[in-house]
Amino acid sequence: MLPGKSSRKNDTDIKKINKNKIYNDDEDTNNRELSLQYSLDKLDDAAAYEFASSSGSDIEEVDDKDGDCEIYPFASTLKKDIDESDIDADGEEAMIHICVYQINTSCELPFIEYLMKNGYSNESKKQQFEFPSIKYAPSKRTVLDQVKNHVATVLFKGNEVVKYRGQLKTKNGIYFFFHKYFRKLKFPHKLSFSDDLWWTVTSEIVNFKKVLYLDVDKRVTDLFIRNPAIMRLYDCKSQLIETPVICYYGDQYQKITYLAFFGLLKAPLKSSFGPFYVGTNFLSSMKYACYTHDNKPFELYDGTALTIGKYGKYVEGGVLRSVLFVGKMNVFLKSGIPDDSQISQEIAKTDESVRRLLALRDSNGNWTEKFDTAYSGLYFVSIGDNDENANKNKKIAVNTVEWFFKNYNHSSILSYHMVDTTAIPEKYNVDYADYKIN
Repeated sequence: MLPGKSSRKNDTDIKKINKNKIYNDDEDTNNRELSLQYSLDKLDDAAAYEFASSSGSDIEEVDDKDGDCEIYPFASTLKKDIDESDIDADGEEAMIHICVYQINTSCELPFIEYLMKNGYSNESKKQQFEFPSIKYAPSKRTVLDQVKNHVATVLFKGNEVVKYRGQLKTKNGIYFFFHKYFRKLKFPHKLSFSDDLWWTVTSEIVNFKKVLYLDVDKRVTDLFIRNPAIMRLYDCKSQLIETPVICYYGDQYQKITYLAFFGLLKAPLKSSFGPFYVGTNFLSSMKYACYTHDNKPFELYDGTALTIGKYGKYVEGGVLRSVLFVGKMNVFLKSGIPDDSQISQEIAKTDESVRRLLALRDSNGNWTEKFDTAYSGLYFVSIGDNDENANKNKKIAVNTVEWFFKNYNHSSILSYHMVDTTAIPEKYNVDYADYKIN
C-alpha cells in the first residue's frame, strides 16, 4: 500500500477522559480501544492527557482492532493459555522472552515498533539488541503473573497502557506478547547505548539486522523470518500496509538537535534530486555527521570553530534515526540517462565527479511527477584521469546512498544521537566503518 491518508475510522464516541484514566461506555470496549488511541493522537492537546498505569495483574487482554478492522491479525493467532508443565519441563533456568509492541501513528500510515533491550549477551559474548527476558521461577505465582509483574514494574514504571495479547512457543523459547498503547512524543528522544530500552522497527530487525551499528539478536531475526505475520499491519479493507525502511540523516550536532525538535529541512536547489527531503543509510550518514560537505574547516561568524584539523572534521557530530515510507520509488542507476537539467549541467562544468555521475541526478525533480521517492545507491568513480599528472592526482569520488522523498509526512524521526568524532580519521575515508555514538 502506498503512503497516503489512513483509511482508519476515528472513534468519536469517547464518553469520559480524565487525567489518569480513559473510559469508554460502549459494550465493545476492547474492540474500540485502539480507535481511542488514534482519536487521542488527533487531538490538538493530546499531550495533556496521561495514560492509565499498569501494574501486575491489572494488565488485561485486548484485541488489536479499530471497530471492525483487525489491524494486527497476528496478535489474534496467539495462544492465551499457558501450560505450566511445558515450562517446568525446560528446567528452573528456562528463559521467558517478552515482546512488547506499539503501533506508531506519527506518520500518515501506522507502523509497528518493538521494545528491545540493549545489553551484553552472555551467549554471544557481545553487546547486542534482544528482547527483554526473565528466568522462570517455579512458585505459587504463575509464569504469566511473573511476566506481567516484570512488564509493569521494570519495563514500564510510568503511566502507560499495556495489554497482554498471548504467547508463542518456539524452539528458542516462549515469547509473551504485549501491546503498549502508543503515545506521541512532543520531541524525539536523544539516545545513547547507555539507554537500555529502545523502540526498534522491522527494517532494523530483519533487513539490516542492526540498530545503528549494534547487531540484533539472531534469535529475534529468526523469529520474525519464521513468523512473517509478526511484521504486518492491515487497513480496514484488509490491504497490507507498507512497512517503512530505516534511514538516517547526519550533520553537525547542534544542527541535528535543531532538526530533531523542529523537523527536517528541504535539500538545496542544487541537490541531486531537487529541493526535497533526504535520508541515507547509517554509514553514508556518517560522512555528513562527522565532516563538512567540502572537507574544509568551518567556523561561525563569531569565530567559534565547529571543526578541527584541516579536512573539516566536526568537533561534535550528530545523526537522526528515522523511518520512511518509500511508496512508489524511482531507482536511478549509473548506467541510466544523464541529467540534462540546467543546474546539473552548470555544476558539471566545474565538478568532474558530478560530470561522471550525471545519470544519478534529476535536479529539476521530474521524478516527483510519477514517484514518491527517488533512490540512488553507493557508487565509486575515479576522477583526474584526464589530468596530465593522472597517476599523481587521481582520486575516488563517492556517491552515497540517498532516498529523496517529496512528502514530509511519509517520514518520522525516531531518535537522535551524538556521534563520537575523537577517534575517527582526520579526513573522510569511505572504507572506515568504526563509528560510535556517545
